[in-house]
Amino acid sequence: MDLLENEVELVEKLCERIKTEEGKEKVLDVGCGTGKLSVYLSEKTGCDATGIDMEQEKIEKARKNSLSGKVEFEVQSAEKMAFANDTFDAVVSLKALHEMANPKEVLEESNRVLKSQGRILLIDWVGGAAKTKGHAHAHKYFTRERLEEVLLETGFVNLRVELNKEGELMLVEGRKPNYK
Repeated sequence: MDLLENEVELVEKLCERIKTEEGKEKVLDVGCGTGKLSVYLSEKTGCDATGIDMEQEKIEKARKNSLSGKVEFEVQSAEKMAFANDTFDAVVSLKALHEMANPKEVLEESNRVLKSQGRILLIDWVGGAAKTKGHAHAHKYFTRERLEEVLLETGFVNLRVELNKEGELMLVEGRKPNYK
């Protein structure tokens, strides 16, 4: 799967972080669309990827895009997932969180399905950045500060934010605390 030019830098960093964990990671791609990130992660890191999206048409395209058949795709709401608690090592998303009706619920559900010490890795547009102000959905974009605030409110800790070199996309990482 080909990445867009503005995605490459942060997606490669995301891959490095998935690769650094020991064992085979179970990764959930929330708002996977046509499956680009799920397939890319599976190919680059060997992770066990699952992608979810609300639109049946996008999931059908995602299944076609997964030539290896190693990635699972399901029609599901990110606000109310059918997965059991503590299922995934990582939850990822590529330029989708701002499109979701209730991002806070998505983050709460992501926390629920993550294993203890699991990670969330989100790539999305930077709200208020000069390069994104003219985008059609710019009013939905999170500022770095607001996204960090919502992640903290939904139980994530050890937040880290990196911008791409153009300053238009951010990779935000957080961990689910160890409750044992």
